[in-house]
Amino acid sequence: MRYGTIPRGLKERLAEVLGVVPYPMLDVLVAPVQARALIAAARASVFKALGEKAADTPELASRLGLDKSCLDLVLRLLASMGYVKRRASSWSLTRLGTKHFGPDAPNPFRDFVAFGAPQWDWISRLDDVLRTGRGVEIHRTLQGSDWNLYQRAMAEGARDFAGFVARELPVRREARLCLDVAGSHGLVGAAVCRAHPGLESVVLERADAIPEASRLAAELGISDVVSFRPCDLLEDEYGEGADVVILANILHHFSPAANRGILERAKRALRPGGSLAIFDIEAPRPQAPPEAAGDAAALFFRITSNGACFSGDDYLAWLRDTGFVKPRVVRSLLLPSRLLAVAFA
Repeated sequence: MRYGTIPRGLKERLAEVLGVVPYPMLDVLVAPVQARALIAAARASVFKALGEKAADTPELASRLGLDKSCLDLVLRLLASMGYVKRRASSWSLTRLGTKHFGPDAPNPFRDFVAFGAPQWDWISRLDDVLRTGRGVEIHRTLQGSDWNLYQRAMAEGARDFAGFVARELPVRREARLCLDVAGSHGLVGAAVCRAHPGLESVVLERADAIPEASRLAAELGISDVVSFRPCDLLEDEYGEGADVVILANILHHFSPAANRGILERAKRALRPGGSLAIFDIEAPRPQAPPEAAGDAAALFFRITSNGACFSGDDYLAWLRDTGFVKPRVVRSLLLPSRLLAVAFA
């Protein structure tokens, strides 16, 4: 996949054929402005308002207290991205916009997009990371409403893969306890519990994250199978007697040595024969063709932590090194650039 400028119409296609399209200028300008327009629209409740009622630009600007001329430019850009459409003078959500931003969106990303503003600040540190190799410790810098929005954004992302983890993770019939390490919202552990009645999930999370995570779990309707316990995943033991341990989108934040320590704690927490799941972004293979989505995700996580994305071979080696047995990697065509590693204690 390459995210970038796509010629439309005869004149633009001709310019591409003749080699006169200024791609560097467009790549620097268009993609960031598109992204910021999407973030601003979400934060200004533009999608929410259009989901409730179609409107022309003056009416929508009046309803939301926005500048009419700037709003019209934002709407035009959102239309070029496929999220809104205009018929006559009235704006409304497209099918894509309804899917992700409508009042009953089946695959919502309202909070993830709204959380784009803090992520821009992290990405702006790339120059420093490139020089020093030290990433931004985002979990130490988030505060207040940004921390709460971060958890909600991560919950929206987890909806994409929680079912996959629940389907592919082997869980023995008599299993009763799942530990969702640094699981925040608890959605992944909840999905595993729904797939295996009788199983309950305990989210091990930093103490200051638990109040919002608990509220979010109640809002998501998973409090019947999810509870929370304070834990420092790098220092504390995770407990004992667990049948399942989940590490979802965690290990890319840490070094290989730290990750082996996390896996050792996970193994000590598991009953013999208990199962472990690692779900994460997979690092691109060195000889693989460049790929925008996967490579951008890998670079994003390199910026935002002092770890990195790792390969399936890395996870398998760590699992063997820490005493897990029968490790294997599962991938899905529907989840490109991500993997699930499973093993047994």
